[in-house]
Amino acid sequence: MTNAIPLWDKAKPFPPPETTVVPGIRYSLVHRQTPDFEFLHEPRLAHDGKTLYVNFSNAPKLESEPAQVMRGRRSTDGGRTWSGIEVVAGGFADGKRRHETAPLLAREDGVWALVGRYDFGSKSALGMEVWREHPATKQFAPVSDGIAAPDFIPFVLPQRLANGNWIVGGHLQKVTRAAVAISEGDDLLRWRIVPLQDDIHPGFPETALAVQGNDVLAIVRPEKSPNSTALASISRDGGNSFSKLLPTDLPMEESKPFAGTLSNGRSYLIWNHGKERRNELWIAVTKPGALYPFEKVWRLVGGPAEALPAGLAEIGETAPAHNWAYPEAVERDGTLYVVFSLNKRHCYMAAVPVAALT
Repeated sequence: MTNAIPLWDKAKPFPPPETTVVPGIRYSLVHRQTPDFEFLHEPRLAHDGKTLYVNFSNAPKLESEPAQVMRGRRSTDGGRTWSGIEVVAGGFADGKRRHETAPLLAREDGVWALVGRYDFGSKSALGMEVWREHPATKQFAPVSDGIAAPDFIPFVLPQRLANGNWIVGGHLQKVTRAAVAISEGDDLLRWRIVPLQDDIHPGFPETALAVQGNDVLAIVRPEKSPNSTALASISRDGGNSFSKLLPTDLPMEESKPFAGTLSNGRSYLIWNHGKERRNELWIAVTKPGALYPFEKVWRLVGGPAEALPAGLAEIGETAPAHNWAYPEAVERDGTLYVVFSLNKRHCYMAAVPVAALT
C-alpha cells in the first residue's frame, strides 16, 4: 500500500461551512497553574466506572526541566468537582532523569499508567515504565522492573485489539520515529515495538490510533510547515506491519492528535486542525465501523476568551486564550470525556454527549 490515506471524505468541503461547537458539551476546569508549579501540559485520563483519573506533566517553571513530574486529580461526579492534587509519578534523586507523559488504562484488574522516562532534554527519551494504582493505598507505584519498553515513549492510552493484545501509539529512538507498542495479551509488562517509519521524523512524531477489530489507523503529528497535514499509516494485521507513513489530505497543526473508537462504532479524531496554530481543537467522526474517511466535524474548543461558549468562558482565562492542545479522551456511560491543556499552564475537560457525534 503506497498511496496516501484519504482521511477526509472527498465529497465534502473541509472545513464544512456549517461547523459548530458540539451540541450539549459541558466544560470543567481540572487544575490551574500555581506559583510553585507553573508549567502544565500533556493531560491523560481514565474512568474505572466510579472515578475519573486525570494526570498531567507538571514542573515548577519550564517544560522538560529535571524537576518535572506527573501529578493529577480525581473526580467522582463526572468532572464537576475534583479531589486535591496528588503525585502520580515522582522524580529521580539524581536530578537529571524525569517522568513525562503517563497514559492511563482502567481495567478489571485496576488502573494502570504507562509512564515515559526521560533523561535531560526534550528528546532524551529512555523508555516506558509500567505503574499501577495500589488497591489499598490508592497511590500509583512502579510494577515493572525498570523500563518495560526501551526507547519507546507512549503518547496515548492503550486500546484493545480483537486478538486480545493491547496497542499504544508513541515514538522511539530519542523521539525520531513514530511507533506502536503491542502487549503480549493482557500482560502489560511485556511489550513488542513496531516502528511506523524507517526515516527520521524532524519534529515530534506523536502517534494516535483508531482501532476496528485488528485493523489499526495510525495518525501522526506532522512536522512544522505552513500547510502541514496529518501523516497516516494503516495496519491490517493487528499492528504487526504498517503501510508507508505519508502525508494526507487533512490539515493538521504540528501538535499531538488523539483518536479512538466510540461505542456506536464510529472512529473519531481530535486535533488542532491548522487554522491558527493551536487556537482550536476539532473532533471528527467516520461512518460506523469505518477507520476512515472522517465525514463529520465539530469544534471542541477554541478562540479567545470572549468568543468561547459561556460554560467555558466562566471558568477560564480572562486574557485572550490560545494553545488548546494535547487532547486525550475516554468514553463512559454515553459521555466522551476529553482533557486538554491551555497555554501549557491549565488543564480543562469537556464532557461530550456521544449521541451528539452522529
